[in-house]
Amino acid sequence: MTDSANANAGVFQDLTVVDVSGSVATSYASKLFADYGALVINVEPRDGFDTRRLKPLLPSGDSAMHGYLHANKHSVLASCTQFHEEPLAHTADLVIFDPDRLPNADYLLNIDTNTCAVSWYGLTGRYSNYKGSDATVHALTGLMRGIGTVAGPPVIPPGYQAQMIGGISAFNGALGHLLAQRLGNLTAPFQLDASIMEANMCFTDLGPINAYNENPLPPRMGINRFPPTYPLGIWPCKDGWLGVTNLTPGQWQAFCQLLGMEHYADIELFQSSVSRLESSDILEPEILQALAQHSAEDLFYRGQAMRIPLARVPTMEELFRVDQYVTRNAFSQVHSGDDAFAAPSTPFRLFATPPHFGGSVAALGAHTTQWRSRL
Repeated sequence: MTDSANANAGVFQDLTVVDVSGSVATSYASKLFADYGALVINVEPRDGFDTRRLKPLLPSGDSAMHGYLHANKHSVLASCTQFHEEPLAHTADLVIFDPDRLPNADYLLNIDTNTCAVSWYGLTGRYSNYKGSDATVHALTGLMRGIGTVAGPPVIPPGYQAQMIGGISAFNGALGHLLAQRLGNLTAPFQLDASIMEANMCFTDLGPINAYNENPLPPRMGINRFPPTYPLGIWPCKDGWLGVTNLTPGQWQAFCQLLGMEHYADIELFQSSVSRLESSDILEPEILQALAQHSAEDLFYRGQAMRIPLARVPTMEELFRVDQYVTRNAFSQVHSGDDAFAAPSTPFRLFATPPHFGGSVAALGAHTTQWRSRL
């Protein structure tokens, strides 16, 4: 292979992964394998994976989201619509697919190859044939219930967060089973059932879950008022926004010192996080007035020096220049045709065998001849 799709000889360099669906979730799972050197082959229909049409679009008309998800992968046009007859599926170490996107997905559960089915609700149960989306997953996990104003509707988190979480969960599950095979603890091919909904349920706040189990759901308290502590949220400063968290008495006292509110630091009523939350109508005007006198960046660095969990909220333009991101190469250059753009790098690092940062995106079917001639 002469292109960048196998330029990174990483820890997965002997692993071949085939994705026959190209959903955001399956694409992200296979991306994490590709970032560490696995040969990932996208078996695409004649019009390409749906990710090729996701917005935002680059000047060339290519999808930036597709570029982010599919850098350093091969693209092969499907030889048939019956994927149990697809030769590449039988030669891979792992086949990743979304059963909702394939007319004959059941066949992939019975082939003599490791498979990972990434679906909205799992392969069993009443919901297994239901259509899903990021919004329906957020709704069913209860995440939306606690977000928004007191009287307003639940708020949907933007983007593809649910599918990305499902993808990294599928990657972790597949990686664990592949390791078990290498260690000799698993000898037969495995069939992994990865539910996007259940992966997101693991990220749901335990407070509401316990409330469902034992007590009535606590009422939504509004913007910047989240149990079990206060202040907790995003607050306006003189020149921007600051993320604030105070969990311990020491953090509250340091926060008061930072803002010049020392007279509140030792008041008995405000020593516990619950008491501060219950007294937020008293504290909030004082905090807002104090924050308005300071730069968000100045408070961020001074607050961190005092061991207060604070963070300045950068604009999207500023995001790429955040010093911690720059130091860790948190963004990498992805090349899609004549376009190049910065995209998030792999979220975990091995020091001895680092991941491939950035890369190039294969045109639709670019590797079809190469692979069909081998089979």
